[in-house]
Parts: sequence; structure tokens; C-alpha cells
Amino acid sequence: MYKNKVYILILATTAFRFMIANTIELNNDEVYYWTYPLHLQMNYFDHPPIVALLIRITTLNLFLQQEIFLRCGAIMGAAAGTWLSYSIGKKIKNERTGWFAALLYNSSIYSSIIAGVFILPDSPQIIFWLLGLRIALNFAIDNNKNPSIKTWILWGVYTGICIMCKVHGVFLWIGLGLYIITYKRNLLTQRFLYISLIITLLIISPIFIWNWLNNFVTWQYHSSRVAVHSISFDKDSFILAVIGQIAYNNPLNVFLIVQSILFYRKQKSIKSSINRLLLFLGLPLIIVVTSMSMFNAILPHWSGPGFMTLQFLAASYLDDKSKATCVIPHFIKYAIWLVVITITVGLVFITYYPGTIGSKKGNELGSGDFTLDLYGWSEVGADFGKWMKQAKSDNILPANNTIVCNKWFPASHIDYYIARKNKMQVIGIGTINDLHHYVWLNLYRNDLKKGDSAICIIPSNYSVDLSSTYLNYFMSVQLIHIITSERMHTIVRYFKVYLLKGYLGNDEAHNILVK
Repeated sequence: MYKNKVYILILATTAFRFMIANTIELNNDEVYYWTYPLHLQMNYFDHPPIVALLIRITTLNLFLQQEIFLRCGAIMGAAAGTWLSYSIGKKIKNERTGWFAALLYNSSIYSSIIAGVFILPDSPQIIFWLLGLRIALNFAIDNNKNPSIKTWILWGVYTGICIMCKVHGVFLWIGLGLYIITYKRNLLTQRFLYISLIITLLIISPIFIWNWLNNFVTWQYHSSRVAVHSISFDKDSFILAVIGQIAYNNPLNVFLIVQSILFYRKQKSIKSSINRLLLFLGLPLIIVVTSMSMFNAILPHWSGPGFMTLQFLAASYLDDKSKATCVIPHFIKYAIWLVVITITVGLVFITYYPGTIGSKKGNELGSGDFTLDLYGWSEVGADFGKWMKQAKSDNILPANNTIVCNKWFPASHIDYYIARKNKMQVIGIGTINDLHHYVWLNLYRNDLKKGDSAICIIPSNYSVDLSSTYLNYFMSVQLIHIITSERMHTIVRYFKVYLLKGYLGNDEAHNILVK
């Protein structure tokens, strides 16, 4: 009965996601991750390589590079995530619990949209997180029986691949480890536990090898983001993190999760061992991310897999509290409608809002308007192409067809929507912490030489001080063109095109040893 409903749910939500994917342009992160598969590596400055492989697959080895094909991996991953949620819920309790779990998966902004439409490392990660979670249930369902060899091997494989998607996957091992130490210490004598750990370490070894070859730049960068530099409590960061996590995972879903945890502290409607395992696999990531926010700015979606795990408790709770004839509880209906309305309003706002919600100042027009990251880039690329033809005939542009940028954003947007479509290249100049993967991309491109000229394109919503940036790396900077971007016949930002002459070759990106 419920299996057919899950099939219909997958078809309906997949169609909805394809509609979203085909409506808006790529955001800052997505265009950045598009640069990963251009040249495959064992690891990247920010993340492991699975997202790059996924994009290579869905774009048919980069043959199809339109937004919808780049995002196809995320959309197919969400379809798989829906089915896995049903399968896990069914394994925990029954088919209806699985059905409720599939509905909750699709009523979460994180799993259904952030990782389910936008192509991010989270997109493949949630598939292998759920696969790992499904295997982990074998450790709790039968407490009197040792896990099979197959269970241990699959656990090692799934967690290893999950970490290769995003290092947050290590929390699967942390959660299982805490569960074993607390409730199933007899498993510590199982040699296959350690074989499973070795399998995981072998799978993630490319991360260590790449970092060893590149002076452990990933560790240095991420440790600076999460390290506590001051013991003073950052109230603003903490409040934003809490609100962000609740919003991303749907406030109604979060409320339901809390209700279910409180309920199962008193009731034993599902096996206590399963309850404990889900808490150990879900809570540590949420606790760590929230604790980090007390001292540093964090991104709310970091804890998404933790909330996704705890939603299975919520699904079981709904099964206990709902009438036998109930197919979709009112609570889930409200949660789904909240997501649909939020996304619809967001799409309309991005496309049709007259003007900008950001700064109205000329030099910083559009600054602070996050919607502009998803709007207007294709038109700017087309306008630039028209101007470029005339500029080339007038010998204004340098012959090397090179655009330079000092930060990974907006470099990635410029790369995808302007340079790619006009057969140009983007070279990163500046510091490694500003450029990220562009330091490595430089190695594959016709890099700048001392004395070369180039152009740079500076959007007003990402304005920079020329004297402290490009004039440090070039002899001269000259404004040669301005492109305007409009929304609903109102100018929302400017794109200033500068001609840079006499490259000095003195920036960190060109004086640091990378491989």
C-alpha cells in the first residue's frame, strides 16, 4: 500500500525539483563546485572529490553543462533519499513509519532543496549517510546477535564514501563508536569492527595523500574556521546558527523531533536500542555545530544530516500518535505546505522583485542582496559577449583572453556565465584563502606571465578597493566598460570592466607550491 505512495511521492517531488532547477541560475557554491570536475583531483581545497565525480556523470563528462544537468545529481539523490527514508522507517518499525519518514524527508528544506536541488557536497553525502544509517540499524535491532561480516564491510564502505563526499561523514563513526562504548562493549572484541575501520581509512586515503602533497592546506584552512580564537561568547553567531538550523530543517519538523525525543524517554514504542542508536548518530553533529557557533560563524546546513537522522524518531512518533486510518498527518501536511509556499515565494521574489533588497549606493549597488547570486548572470554574459566583439575589433582587449579575479566568488560566476560562454579563461590572483581551488585551476590554464595584461570584471554587489587589490599586482588599472543588470526594468547592479596592464607576478597564488 505505502510503497506505491512512495513511488508517486518520488515522481511528484522530482518533477518539482526539476522545475526549480530550470528556473533559477546557479548560486555561489554551485558554480564553484562546477570548477571541480573541470580537472579531477584526489581532493580539493575545500572538500573531498565525490561531488566532482557526480557532476562528471550527470553532465556526460561535461558535454552538457547547463544548470539542470549540473543539478541532476542532487535531484536524483533526493529521489534516492526519499526511497531510503521509507526503507529505513520500515526497518525501524513498519511501512507507515517509512511513509511518514519519506514525507518528513521531503518537508525539510535541507534534504529536499538545499541538498536536493542545489548541487553541493551534501547532495551525494545524504545518500551514503542514509545507506550507512540503514546498515547501522543492524547493530541495534538484534542485541543478542553479532553483526554479520557483510554488515561490517558495508558499514566501512558506506561511511568511507560518505566522508569522501564531505568530511562530516566521520560523525557516523563517532556516533556508532559512542553507542558501542556505552551500550555494546562486546563489539569491541569483534575483529571485523577494526577491518571495517580499515576499509573506511583506505577509501578516504586520497584526502590524506592530497593534503600531504599540498602542505595540509585543507586542515589549515578549516581549522582556522572552527578553532576557538577567543573564549568570548558570540551571541549573534549563536542566535543565527540556532535560527538557521531550525529554518533549514523546517521549524515544524524540528518541533516534532523534540516532541518525539521527549516521548520516547518515557515510552518504549520502538526498541530502546534503536532509539539510542538514532540519538547517537544524530545528536553529536548537531551539538558540535551549535557549540562551534558560540565562538565562530558557521553555516546552518552543516548539521543537516543530524536532523535528518532524528526525523526517523519523529516518523515513529507520528505512527504511534496517529489514527490507524491516517495516511498523511495534519502536522506533515502543514510542514509540506510550509516548504512549498516558501519555495514558491522565493522563486517569485528572485525573478520578479522590482529592484534590489541590497544597498542602493552606486558603487555598492546590490550589495547584501543574496537573490542576485541566483539572477541575471546569463544576461550579463550575453551582454559582455556582444561588447567583446567590438572591443576586440578595436584592440581594447588583451590577446590572451584572460579575466582575473581575486576571490573564488564572484570568480566562479564570472567563469561559468561569462568566460565559458565567450571562450575566455579566469585566472585567480591574490591569496590562497581568498581563491581556494582557483590556485590549482591556474596550473591547468594558460597562466599569466610577468608583464601580461588582463581584464577584471567587478560586480557592484562585490565591489573591491582597487588600490589594495589589483593595483598591488598590476602596474595600471583602467576602466573600459560598464554593464548594467536589470530586474523588472530596474537596475540592480553594475559590472565594471577594467583593463589591467603589467602583471607583477607577486601574489601569493603564484608564489606558493601546490600540486
